[in-house]
Amino acid sequence: MRTPRETNGLIVTCFVAALGLAVGCGDSEMETDSDTNTTSTTMDPSTSEDMTTQGPTTDPTTDPTTDPTTDPTTNPTTDPTTDPTTDTETTETGDDPFMFDETPPGDLVQIDRMGMPAVNTAVISSMNKDAYNQATPADDVQGIFVDDIVANVTGLHAALDDDLTMLGLTPCAPMDCVTQAAPLVVPDELTLTLSGQAGFPNGRKLEDQAIDITLAVLLLDLNVHSPADLLGVSQSMNDVPFANGFHYLAPPH
Repeated sequence: MRTPRETNGLIVTCFVAALGLAVGCGDSEMETDSDTNTTSTTMDPSTSEDMTTQGPTTDPTTDPTTDPTTDPTTNPTTDPTTDPTTDTETTETGDDPFMFDETPPGDLVQIDRMGMPAVNTAVISSMNKDAYNQATPADDVQGIFVDDIVANVTGLHAALDDDLTMLGLTPCAPMDCVTQAAPLVVPDELTLTLSGQAGFPNGRKLEDQAIDITLAVLLLDLNVHSPADLLGVSQSMNDVPFANGFHYLAPPH
């Protein structure tokens, strides 16, 4: 049985607690009284902080503004600007990938030409090479370079006839050689007759010994020999077979 003074003391204590100036009151009956309109503050014993004064809880593991797994502006799995599977270099635009020089031929300067093998290198003198390189097959037909060719063929025979004879080969007289070689070297161009047999000088197969054939026509008496007779003097075939498919060349070794 409480006295009036004790009861008034408890009422004052709980009233003060209701104003937030104290924490709880000692009477369990007052703490659990559901008829009161006041709300008592509680303390989190694990943090000793007033939970009523804290702001909204922000969990960095679920905050879309800080979580890179949910932020579409930084997620490489959803951002097409950072998707490593996107290869912009292989994008096909439909444009022709090959660029060709469309300068008119009349605006270009011819600085070299090569038709039949060994002609420009072997029977055109160095002092005439610039003029020869700037000339055309039509100039060859006019006989502009015939004298130079005859002089160099004569010089080749002077240097090589003894060696040819020692090899059991019969050299031709220089002017005879010029006559038999003329269809190959004048004009200096490559020809291809589709109805003819494939092989040098009608085109050229990989295994054709074009240099040896040209030199044979320039050096040997073809009434005695065939051009093939000169082929045994030098390397006559590859030491590695050509391939059967493109690009047909033998692999390097």
